[in-house]
Amino acid sequence: MTQVQEGTYPIAEDVLNLARAIINDMLRTTAGSILVDSAPFTNVFLNNAVRRTQRYLANNGLLSNVVDNAILTPITPVANQNTGVQVFVSALGYYDGMTTHSQPVLPPDLILPLSLMQRQTNSGAQFTPMWPAKQPLQDRIPGPYFGEWEWRNDAINMVGSTSTLDIRVRYEGRLARISPTADYTKTTINIRDGEDALGAAVVFVYAFSRGAAQRAEARAMWQEECDQLINRYVRKDQRIAVRPRGYAAGGGSIDGALSGDYR
Repeated sequence: MTQVQEGTYPIAEDVLNLARAIINDMLRTTAGSILVDSAPFTNVFLNNAVRRTQRYLANNGLLSNVVDNAILTPITPVANQNTGVQVFVSALGYYDGMTTHSQPVLPPDLILPLSLMQRQTNSGAQFTPMWPAKQPLQDRIPGPYFGEWEWRNDAINMVGSTSTLDIRVRYEGRLARISPTADYTKTTINIRDGEDALGAAVVFVYAFSRGAAQRAEARAMWQEECDQLINRYVRKDQRIAVRPRGYAAGGGSIDGALSGDYR
């Protein structure tokens, strides 16, 4: 029996081989004649395929790289308790209302924060949820906790606190960039079962760069492969049949709507 690579994360070389096969660049050798591993543009195309695919999946609810339990600490008390002062944590540090401190900073791979929790530093207490602001942050006197937060200007913005706090962040992280010197045969890409989607993405950007007449078909092929990954996760959440409770008016029902749970 032929031995094959096990695991559900695609290997970079397999992704490139698929792309080479689709664009007919394997007529002479499986290593290709144009889209070869050593070509300067191959690594650029591959990294574009990873970013493009991760972005499309995330925009459709499938987060391929969720990072949890990133702790930002210590976040010291607000330096100015004026009600109009806000604090924030960015990639450059923590602004306490008067001064920007070099620590803490946002994780370098953070694309977008998904949820935040807080606790007092060195308390050993459980983290309690913070809530994203539905409107601009409240204009209020700082208290012992932050409360709500707002993602604005690529920073986590909050009304200051009078306590030193830790923040636990759950976020979507950027997949690591593949180095031009990487061994593609040993490099995995953390998009589960994503070989076909990634290979199609390489084909699309390759076709686009050359003005190929089939670039629209290449894009459609990539999008279809991404949609198949998304549909799998959507179906996972639809295994339980649910019927909504009917609307009732007085002792009867509206338009024959049923009441109660699905049985």
